[in-house]
Order: sequence, then structure tokens, then C-alpha cells
Amino acid sequence: MRTELPVCKRCCFCLPLRYGLITWGYIRLGLSTFLFVAMSIAFYWMIEMVMNEESVTLNTSHAVILVVLLLLTIIDIVLNIVFLTGGHKKNMKMLRAYYIYSFILCTLTFLMWIASVVSTFLEFRIGEIDITFHLYIVLVDTATLLALVLAQIFVLLLVRSEIIKLRSQCEFRFVNNAAEAQCTLKCEQLNEEEGPEYTYERYEPEENK
Repeated sequence: MRTELPVCKRCCFCLPLRYGLITWGYIRLGLSTFLFVAMSIAFYWMIEMVMNEESVTLNTSHAVILVVLLLLTIIDIVLNIVFLTGGHKKNMKMLRAYYIYSFILCTLTFLMWIASVVSTFLEFRIGEIDITFHLYIVLVDTATLLALVLAQIFVLLLVRSEIIKLRSQCEFRFVNNAAEAQCTLKCEQLNEEEGPEYTYERYEPEENK
């Protein structure tokens, strides 16, 4: 049985779709920028401690993870800027690029949740943590990452709905090669409730008038 994904007409059931997405984009950009600054400071302190104190050694795995997170945060900032530009200019290509990125991010978040749960179970089996702390970590990881996955899915639906809305505001041009006449079909969405209105304009060359 075939089912279609719902098309949202409003963001969070109260804001206009495009303005709600733009607001979400600015919030996301602010959070990503703050995270990038915080991780950059942490990385700088780590390097400074290793260089100035002989007793401190660099943890290679932690440094690699921090560098990867910094690179991912930079990518997130760039794509958020692309998303905001596409939202302001109603550019479908930019919105579609962010849509694909959000889908990949949602998949990676889900995989990260699985890896976190598996890692916690392995630590429990080798006896590094007790059962109470083990259950607490699993519940916190599950709740946090499930909320992130649901938020990403909701954003995916909103961006998809905005792309569909922009596609409905289009123009098609038909050319009759035999009679050399042209017909333009303009498709404009009037409001959220009514369907699109189609306007036909016929153009004929001066020699046929």
C-alpha cells in the first residue's frame, strides 16, 4: 500500500512555513557558532597545556575526535548559511541541498545513538560501570538522541513542504512549432487553503494576426 508524506502548511502549527524555517535556521546557526567557538577554545587549551606542561601528554583519540567535531561544525555552519540564503531568496536548489544534508544528519544521529548504546553495554560487560549507572546512561542517551532524531525528521518534513510549495509557483511555456504560437501557463498558489490558480496566455506572431 502506498502512502504519501504529509505536507505541512505551517511551522510548529502557528508560524508561516517559510518564516518559521528561517527562524529555525537562525537559531541553528547561533547554536552551531557557539559550539564552534567553545570547541575551538577547548582545543586551544588542550594544545597549550601539552606544550607548556611536561607532565601532560596529548590524548590522540580525544584530539582526533575534537578535530572531527570542529570540521563537522564548520560544515554545519556553512550549510545553515546556504539554507538561510535559500529561504530568503526562495531558491529551491539551496533548500534541496539543505534537505539532503538534514537527511544525512538524521541518519548519522541515529547511527550515533546505536554506537552509544553498544559502547555502554560493552563497558557494562567488562565491569567498568555498575548496573544502576549503566541504566541511567542508556536512558539519558536514548531520550536525548531520540529527541534529536524526531527534531531532524520534523525539519525534513518542513523543508520538503517548502520545496513543494515553491514548485507550485512555477511557469510552463508550450511552443506550437506548426503554427508558431506560444502558450504560457502560470501556476500561482493563492493561499494556504485554496489550490493553485492557472492562467493561460496565448501569444501569436505578428504575421498570423
